[in-house]
Amino acid sequence: MKSFKKIAVTVLATVMMLLMSTTVFAANSPVKSSFNASLSKKTVTYNTKKQAPKVVVKDANGKTIKAKYYKVTYNKTGFTNAGTYKVTVTGKGKYAGFKQTLTYKIKSKSQKVTIKKDTFSTTKKSVKKKAKSVGTIKTTVKTKGAKVTYTTNNSKIKVSKSGKITVAKGTKKGIYQVKVTVKAKNYKTVTKYVKVTVK
Repeated sequence: MKSFKKIAVTVLATVMMLLMSTTVFAANSPVKSSFNASLSKKTVTYNTKKQAPKVVVKDANGKTIKAKYYKVTYNKTGFTNAGTYKVTVTGKGKYAGFKQTLTYKIKSKSQKVTIKKDTFSTTKKSVKKKAKSVGTIKTTVKTKGAKVTYTTNNSKIKVSKSGKITVAKGTKKGIYQVKVTVKAKNYKTVTKYVKVTVK
């Protein structure tokens, strides 16, 4: 009976020591705290240059956290072209284990497009027996690398890659439309319309 009590006391003492060591370990372990990361700007407009956002990190009380407590990882594709990018903030030290992902957008830039003349005409009589060229759409685009395309709302109206308009033989009287589309990387697409009248 005495030996049983002795064993029970030994086991109890061992358990108490384990509990105490666990408590001490927890007390000395880093506290995983959260933070609030934000960007100085969420959106900007394309300007041909790299525009990486500045990251601001604050604690729960609104106090700025030192940079040694977090790591900022930027999108690998860079911050030059128009698009949406991700910025990841990973905590270190007492903030270890906490991560926050932010979104940053570079908007497409507007482009200036002008058309010298947007109205062309001919007569039904002129195209009765043969097709006729009625003029050329002169589109001025200042954006480097821009592509201009022309589409019509009727197969009787043809437009070449250079903007030359041809009214097909036998085209009936009416008002037809040519859609001018200008596209360029990192710029907003511009759409304009030209009217072709057959009297």
